[in-house]
Amino acid sequence: MRPMTRAEVRASIVNLDPAHKRVHLPTRFDEVRWNRIDYLGWRDLRAPMRVYLVADVDDRAFGVVLRQNPNRAALGSRAVMCDLCRFARRFNEVSLFAAPRPSRDKRQRLSTLGLHVCTDLDCSVNVHSKPIVGPLDPPAEETIERRRQGLRERTVTFLRSVAELDRTARRSE
Repeated sequence: MRPMTRAEVRASIVNLDPAHKRVHLPTRFDEVRWNRIDYLGWRDLRAPMRVYLVADVDDRAFGVVLRQNPNRAALGSRAVMCDLCRFARRFNEVSLFAAPRPSRDKRQRLSTLGLHVCTDLDCSVNVHSKPIVGPLDPPAEETIERRRQGLRERTVTFLRSVAELDRTARRSE
């Protein structure tokens, strides 16, 4: 992912509620290793259930704010798969996040799009983990690159789908 400025990341959030006047960046923003991540994801320390997800889409920063739904203990020890990195993890390590779709129409402001994501937003760590390679498997570097490409594609697809409702509404005006 290419390096981004603070202003660029703040301005990239397409579904920010007007009540939230400011995007609180991660405390270690200046220490981000941009070449090692496929998206920038962090929690708002002032509202821990609020999460931001920003990626590079067509050479421009594009991001959304998501709200984490509480995990339900009724799942027991079941494994859940993250929709972005496609790693299966314990039920408490993957959470459902909902992104409100931006809309000028008050009737459509309740429209949200959700997905299961690693609770600690560490999908990049998962895809960079070295796979166990057998004699007939492709080289580890090839597997890691394929995982990264898939993570990037799924992240961009999700970000675009959140903003899609607003674009279709603008076309019809």
